[in-house]
Amino acid sequence: MSKLYTIVTVLFLSASLNAQIKKQSILLGGQLSYYSDQNRTDNLHQEAQSGTIGVSVGKAYKDNYIIGINLSYSPLKQTNFLSGNDTVTTKFNGFQIGAFLRQYKMLGKDFYFFGQLDGAFISANQKDDYRTLGDVNATQRGGFISLTPGISYQVFKKMQLELTIPNILSVQYLRTKLESQNSQIKSSKRDQILFYSNLNSNTSISWLGVGFRFIL
Repeated sequence: MSKLYTIVTVLFLSASLNAQIKKQSILLGGQLSYYSDQNRTDNLHQEAQSGTIGVSVGKAYKDNYIIGINLSYSPLKQTNFLSGNDTVTTKFNGFQIGAFLRQYKMLGKDFYFFGQLDGAFISANQKDDYRTLGDVNATQRGGFISLTPGISYQVFKKMQLELTIPNILSVQYLRTKLESQNSQIKSSKRDQILFYSNLNSNTSISWLGVGFRFIL
């Protein structure tokens, strides 16, 4: 019995050690997120599709702790069909460059839970196309800090697959400039501080990210 216990213990410790993200390891990866939603009321039919394409590189400064940089591109298209009024189509293109800190926690052999803290600079352009009233163009500059949880699985010795809920908590600062051809909307400039979360019944399931990491 004691021999069996010793063997099980050795195997468990071996699996735990092999599952570590070792200090000085390099992580290369990317992420693809997609969101689709429809909202219908008596006066509004709204359709929206958006997503994020990102790449990142990081280094383990100690076991299971990663620091690195990332780049991402986020397109969005949303159409609002207003009953008895104008139709508005919004096209948005956002770019981000920033740094991240990630910590892994082993759940079992080859499975990890992780939390990632991101900070980034934002540059974005948006166009609202009103079918009858003219266009509204917006530019945004700013930054954000966000928290993203996820689960990863080590499918190969040097590769992990990930499932995340991007930006589960986030705070943003944005400076927005509007240039309007629409007589009902004035050209303007404004500063905003925004707090939001994906922890609600409408987005927690439909907004998911799939990613991968190579461990070198």
